[in-house]
Amino acid sequence: MNTSRRDWLIGLTSAALASLMCMIAAAFLLAATPANACVLCMPYPKVTNADQVVGSGTAVFARENPARPFSYVVLETFKGRYDGSAIPLFLDSTTARALQLYPALQVILVQNGPGGAWRALGMAGREYQSVMRQVAQWDKSSKTLAERAVFFATYLRQEDRRLAELAFLEVARAPYATLRDLKTSIARDDIYRIVNDLFHVEWHGLYILMLGMSDRPDDIAFVRGKLKTAAEYGLTINLGAYATALIEMTGADGVTQLAEEYFVEPGRSNAELLEIVKALSVQGTGGAVELRSAIIEAYGRLLAHHPELAGNVANDLSDWKVVRFVPRLREILNAGVGLDDASHFAIAMYLSSADEGGSSKAVFQRSGGLR
Repeated sequence: MNTSRRDWLIGLTSAALASLMCMIAAAFLLAATPANACVLCMPYPKVTNADQVVGSGTAVFARENPARPFSYVVLETFKGRYDGSAIPLFLDSTTARALQLYPALQVILVQNGPGGAWRALGMAGREYQSVMRQVAQWDKSSKTLAERAVFFATYLRQEDRRLAELAFLEVARAPYATLRDLKTSIARDDIYRIVNDLFHVEWHGLYILMLGMSDRPDDIAFVRGKLKTAAEYGLTINLGAYATALIEMTGADGVTQLAEEYFVEPGRSNAELLEIVKALSVQGTGGAVELRSAIIEAYGRLLAHHPELAGNVANDLSDWKVVRFVPRLREILNAGVGLDDASHFAIAMYLSSADEGGSSKAVFQRSGGLR
């Protein structure tokens, strides 16, 4: 083989290797990169009752069989076809008592397909039953998360707690841009009722984001007060949601305030910093994209003062095609101080996609940075 052909093959192999590394990194980052973390990150089931009904082959409403206590009898089939066979599920005494006290309640049961296992999804009142009949008409691809959120948003104010909880789960997982469009759907008093209710702490994040759509001075003061307390005591509970709300309310001034109080001021924990990054990321990606230049400046401050968190902003910088931080991120990657594997990959991907260096030169080396 002549020298020129050998060099050409080596170059081609290097480029292919770099491309492969980028694909591996991309797959890794989808699962592990902190920059992709959500603002709410709620520890709730990702599969809702609506998902269960949509994915089922048969769905029915049932009550206790008067002829066979603690077993079910089907009253209505609202999806698919029920073959009339006995449902091998035990109806517990607590559910049985509730059904006796409230005749309008029925239990939602679903079956994946003929002969499949049955699952009980809980009790439903009349309004909940009506919603399930509508949901049963959907197929798995007929509604986006955004469309589902719009549908369920009107049920957040339901007195039926079961239906309100389902609506909450559906709306809470919608894209942030969808939440911005729901600002006229939720009454302000309802928002404060939830945010100030200690028995609904797990619901606060979503309603804080909704409060952020307000331009009322007293609402802005409320959010600022919560952030002041969080900053004073190093609190992280709902910090990302309040920070997102502040940016929504005050624009670039809010971005600058958060950057100065958290990225520049010393003594902040990584947990605090990551909550602010989440807020900036969600606004720059799916919210107030017109503030992206201010958010990029804030990221610059983070990179200057907290290089160990560079991986948490590298994806955004890459997606937004920001190349001004190539020298700084290359320096951080080569130093490698405080970076975990996910951050190494994120930074390497940013450098490989930036104009400086090129994808074939930005090959990740775990022990020695970029070569």
